[in-house]
Amino acid sequence: MKRFGKLLTAALLSAVVSANIIAFMQARAMSRFTGGSERTAKPEQLSFFDAASVFIGGVNVPRPQNTKTPAALGLPFETHRFPSGKGSTLEAWYVPGTEERLIVVLFHGYAVSKSTLLNAARVFHELGYENLLVDFYGSGGSSGDETTLGVEEAHDVAAAVDYVRQTWPNRKVVLYGISMGGAAVLRAIAAGGVKPDAIVIEATFDTLLNTGKSRFRALGLPGSPFTELLLFWGSLQRRFNFFSHNPVDYARSVNCPTLILHGGKDERATLEQAHNLALSVGGKARLIVYPDVPHMAIVDARPSEWMRDIHVFLQGIL
Repeated sequence: MKRFGKLLTAALLSAVVSANIIAFMQARAMSRFTGGSERTAKPEQLSFFDAASVFIGGVNVPRPQNTKTPAALGLPFETHRFPSGKGSTLEAWYVPGTEERLIVVLFHGYAVSKSTLLNAARVFHELGYENLLVDFYGSGGSSGDETTLGVEEAHDVAAAVDYVRQTWPNRKVVLYGISMGGAAVLRAIAAGGVKPDAIVIEATFDTLLNTGKSRFRALGLPGSPFTELLLFWGSLQRRFNFFSHNPVDYARSVNCPTLILHGGKDERATLEQAHNLALSVGGKARLIVYPDVPHMAIVDARPSEWMRDIHVFLQGIL
């Protein structure tokens, strides 16, 4: 019995150590982009054995590149570069418009670049609005090769707003952020004192803990304790408490008209999370749900409806 007890203790200790090593590797892989190797598929697309391999070895996320420019959609544009925090440089595309009273600044999601915002930019352009598509630090034409899931990206939001107000003064500034971009926008308002005239938040999670659990469940694994271990090691690596990275808390600082767009079948940031964000913003928020749309750019899934809802909202800002 004593020998069995020792073996059991050793097995449990080995399991705990292994789980922490895996979590450490996962946290590191998710926050540091790699060279030009192939990106790990979405959790829902992985086979059992692929999912097990990803769980043990960590995801592979190549540094996001811009696959096309606004010219591919027939849009006129200019490339702008400006500084952000810690000596980094951000790249952005400016697409002109006929309505010079308002400019929309767009921010992309996790592990992608500003080229994923082009369909949204085309709609804003068709509606007559100027817009600026921004690469976060580590993506596209911006410097760096890391991401912090919306934490440090909030500094990029603040830098972009400062640049817009200096370059195109006397315009109302509307911030649009999808997924991680929405989290960065909300954090920039709460922690960075950014004061836009309005914001549009799409497919954005309420807490990093909740969205982390959703990703593990998509791999067929329990959300806890793996998510907690991931955030713990990520917090040590990045020297930031990721358990406190909660857009639902940041949203309480929002004091401007807010449009929250969300897919009814979003498996990464659930509909409940969208309702939580709306409740935190309060009376200035309007939530629009698009049934049967998963975690993706809604402009790609429901282009005419998205354009209509954006148009009505922005007309109310002017």
